[in-house]
Amino acid sequence: MMNLFNRARYVMTGEDGASNVEIIIWISVVLVISTILFAFKDAIIGFLTKANTKVNGLVVD
Repeated sequence: MMNLFNRARYVMTGEDGASNVEIIIWISVVLVISTILFAFKDAIIGFLTKANTKVNGLVVD
């Protein structure tokens, strides 16, 4: 168990480890955003369709 903590400490303190942690964080953020967009895709499409209809209905004098 102590060997695992030593590995984690090495990963968090070294230059190579920092880039690995950064990559993991970026991948996590991208996955969360893509999951949210996928879950609400129908609502987003409906909103954009309504907005497009309203904008097309505007009259410029």
